[in-house]
Amino acid sequence: MSETKVHTIEIVKDKELRAKESLTTQAVRRFYPNAGPVKLYRTADGRVGFQLDVAVTAGDRKRLDDAYRAVMKVLGETRGRPRGVKTVQTKLWLPEPVYHALKRAAAASNSTMSGLVTELAKKGVHS
Repeated sequence: MSETKVHTIEIVKDKELRAKESLTTQAVRRFYPNAGPVKLYRTADGRVGFQLDVAVTAGDRKRLDDAYRAVMKVLGETRGRPRGVKTVQTKLWLPEPVYHALKRAAAASNSTMSGLVTELAKKGVHS
């Protein structure tokens, strides 16, 4: 039996995004004329997302990607990592049991291994 994974996000009010909902709906309707209204939201960690109702058929990937880009252009957002602290790629040599324990802890906390190491390092540095 497969395990269901649930991720919970906290949505915060954002008047600026509410004001852009009609513009994003217009942008989507250029590609999907029968699309419903676009609902914009911001999560507590600052990420921007949107919800829309469109009918997508096989081979429709390009049109969906174009609609996505149009919404992001209206919002002034770009794909990729969220803005904020610059990160540096690091390679760690960990004993195998430590690696597996870290991997289990990250999965249990619905985080990534990098995120968990960052939090542990912050706690260790500030203690």
